[in-house]
Amino acid sequence: MKEDNPTQKSIEEVKKLASSYLELFKVKSAKKSAQVATGASYGLLTVILIIMSFTFFGFALAFFIGELLGSIALGFVIVGAIPLATLLLMRLFNRNITDYLLNFFTRLMTKNDE
Repeated sequence: MKEDNPTQKSIEEVKKLASSYLELFKVKSAKKSAQVATGASYGLLTVILIIMSFTFFGFALAFFIGELLGSIALGFVIVGAIPLATLLLMRLFNRNITDYLLNFFTRLMTKNDE
């Protein structure tokens, strides 16, 4: 008669369970990585299109303001000052913007889709 070794069976079950958890972690990691990569690609494409749109609108606005003021160069100076002012505001509120973006990306990475 053969004796069953319950300790050996338990060890084998724990090994199987650990292996299953490892596989589950790999699948969840791959899914999250794919979601992040997709979101980043979509966001990058959106940013590129927005930049292109703002560029063309900026040229149009600069020419329009330049014609109103009688100097195309002055129109470009005025329109060029807008991003510069925005950049200065961003530098003033750097900490608030950084905290917001950190929280946003943390929520994105830890979001549970199940």
